[in-house]
Amino acid sequence: MIQSKTIPSATKKPASSAKVIYLPQQVEAVAQALRVSVLEACGKFEAATGKGDKDYLRALHIQAKLDQGGGTAQTAKALFEKYRSRFRNGSEIDPSKIKPVLKFVQRNQEWSDLFYATRSMWSMPYNKGYGRRLRFVIFDEYHEAVIGIIGLQSPPADLAARDRLWDYPDEEKLTLVNCTLDAYAVGAIPPYSYLLGGKLCAGMISSDTIRQAYWRQYAGRKTRMLDENIQQPLAAVTTTSAFGRSSQYNRLKYNGRLLAEPIGYTMGFGTIHLEHLYPALCSYLKMVDGFTDGGFGNGPKVRWQNICRALVRLGLPASLLQHGVKREVFLYRLVDQLDDGMAGKGFGAPISLPEADFAEFWRERWAVPRAKRFPEWNLGKDVDLLRHTLASAIAAPLASAL
Repeated sequence: MIQSKTIPSATKKPASSAKVIYLPQQVEAVAQALRVSVLEACGKFEAATGKGDKDYLRALHIQAKLDQGGGTAQTAKALFEKYRSRFRNGSEIDPSKIKPVLKFVQRNQEWSDLFYATRSMWSMPYNKGYGRRLRFVIFDEYHEAVIGIIGLQSPPADLAARDRLWDYPDEEKLTLVNCTLDAYAVGAIPPYSYLLGGKLCAGMISSDTIRQAYWRQYAGRKTRMLDENIQQPLAAVTTTSAFGRSSQYNRLKYNGRLLAEPIGYTMGFGTIHLEHLYPALCSYLKMVDGFTDGGFGNGPKVRWQNICRALVRLGLPASLLQHGVKREVFLYRLVDQLDDGMAGKGFGAPISLPEADFAEFWRERWAVPRAKRFPEWNLGKDVDLLRHTLASAIAAPLASAL
């Protein structure tokens, strides 16, 4: 696991609002400790990825999640207990009677609480998404239980695997990319995950319900960055795997139609290996007047900006951001003639997929056969497992296993 080193404090605030002036030797002491921590983190990450150690990657995510503070985890745990009846053990589930439906999430309602609690069970830090957002809980109406979630957000402006597919007209790339969304949280929780519930959640991205919800939510509105009307239809969705290749999206088909099309890999740049140091890096930037707050106008990549700026201030090379973990990228085509549309020639008609049709297909294609092949799937205490998962996010930082 990951162990955060103790770095000289730079976060103490004065009693008044006066600006704190740090002595050069104080700044340098913090900087030197950070240099050592950054280089050690990069070295450990390189060694772990060289061995294909996905547990190490999960540990990094968990450490970053812990560094968010206990409030998020405490809230999620409280919501889990409030809605305890919405979570089930496998012994309570009859696979042949599972009835999945998409529940659109709005603020201050049960589905919002359930999305929050479920998303907090992921090893990755909680992310509410940015820009245009659509969230759904996949709910089993027969057993009255949460299966999983789908979280969609505005797409990245630049995504090499996607952008290589199309020849955008001059000055129209951002407008056309804004006809897509990016899936940032997709997956199922136990016991449904044992029945390949992740395939269900991933497949539902192609459903008519998603496109229709997008239209209801954003028709006639303007993008905040470009001040342009949001176009219809929702033409496509992209997503990336969490750790390299993904079985959840791999060979995901419906009646011969490939739903999640593999289009390449990310380039292996990012901050995953430094996320557990982010609070310390921000404290240092505040000492040297280099910190950027999040919020509109600063972009969704404010963490990236701060980490890059910290490396520069520390005299460390930008090449340290090349962690080498290449995530697989998938494309969902939601309309005909998508390639023509992205070339500025107009999109074709939406490709229909009723959610009830895919739900039935998933149950017969994956859930029921899986239960027959692995009859022990329902023997675990899944509710206790979910509770423990949330409780672990409140625990003290993890001890090093390297």
